[in-house]
Amino acid sequence: MSARILLLEDDESLKLILSRALSSAGYQVRATASIEAALNWIRAGEGDLLLADVLLDGTSFLESLGMVKRLRVDLPVIVMSAQTTASTAISAEKGGVFEYLPKPFDLDLMLTTIAAALGESRRRQPEGKLAEPSGLIGQSAAMQATFKAIGRAATSGAHVMISGEAGTGKRQAANALLRARGVVPDEVVLITPSHRTEEIFKSTTAAAQLLWLRLDEWSPQQQRAARDALDAGTGRVIATLSTPGSAPLDSRLLGRLSECVVSLPPLRDRLSDIPVLCDAFLSEFALRDNQMALQLSPPARAVIDKADWPGNVVELRAVLSRLSLATRGRLAGPDDVARAMMHDRSDQKDELEAHASRLASAALGAADARQLASDALDRALLEQALARSDGNRSKAAELLGVNRNTLARRLTELTEKS
Repeated sequence: MSARILLLEDDESLKLILSRALSSAGYQVRATASIEAALNWIRAGEGDLLLADVLLDGTSFLESLGMVKRLRVDLPVIVMSAQTTASTAISAEKGGVFEYLPKPFDLDLMLTTIAAALGESRRRQPEGKLAEPSGLIGQSAAMQATFKAIGRAATSGAHVMISGEAGTGKRQAANALLRARGVVPDEVVLITPSHRTEEIFKSTTAAAQLLWLRLDEWSPQQQRAARDALDAGTGRVIATLSTPGSAPLDSRLLGRLSECVVSLPPLRDRLSDIPVLCDAFLSEFALRDNQMALQLSPPARAVIDKADWPGNVVELRAVLSRLSLATRGRLAGPDDVARAMMHDRSDQKDELEAHASRLASAALGAADARQLASDALDRALLEQALARSDGNRSKAAELLGVNRNTLARRLTELTEKS
């Protein structure tokens, strides 16, 4: 007998498309737009799998997920959602769903996921309704992978390493993960590069929940103290790490913290998310400043879409905040955007000087401090330029303002030194 699929979807066109695809794949399908009707079917023992949209006529299906699991704890559930946020993925994961499919998705992927769900028993997960983590939104495949990683981490007590370039939102991801685990802010001990080694050791051995920020800026002595404290204590750590970092990491410490890894993509790898990020930030600023949300003209959006954002989401947010304050709710044009971005380049210079100071501090003390710092900076510049150019050396050289032969020669020198 073929498997029976219960389909919960209120979009009539999509419901028809999904029903036909499932029927063509050999499944029996019973479809409805009513959560109550689906619950009645489940209560009566119907269905071998539930495929449900998250938002149904303004009501979140995730609020009924607990009832589904109480009625049929062994019923595999797959949810679909156009709500491209971290909390949707986290709530789905914590509610015990087999998989979360962000819309739009490929029908073949849906069928593959259903086949896998029907062949595997899913363990029960704790329930919980989560607040929306601000800023962690996006429709790109890169961000959906991040959301799922946060969701998996939320259901585990493992140490977590959150990595990504500066400005990608690592602190926000850490806060979202803590909330998802049910940890209140007062329970978290925050440790930064400014803490002394003895403070790090004492706090880590005594606290149950720890948030370590900018681990790449910690000195070797601080890292060793943290490693020894982990061996002596029982606390759970969420650590953030910028890539590429300014200092080498203790391999044993990195191994302990990498029980679970969440990677945040740079904005250049999720350009399709820029429009939704703009709308979210501008709505936030309108609420903050008690004014109408700023509207971006099509040419203004084009400037933002085509801009290089080395500061990632944090830089985009800062530019939009200045733009919102400067225009006070009127329609913003490309010249307004250009002026707001010029201010940010000044801030970027200050940030670069701060990073350069940390690099110099890490290199001083070595016999060849100047060469060591120069090599580290060149290596990072070359890696970033090649990454942004998808490995194309000519484009990378253009980004760096050098010719291709100079780039190739420097790459060879650095490779021989590594």
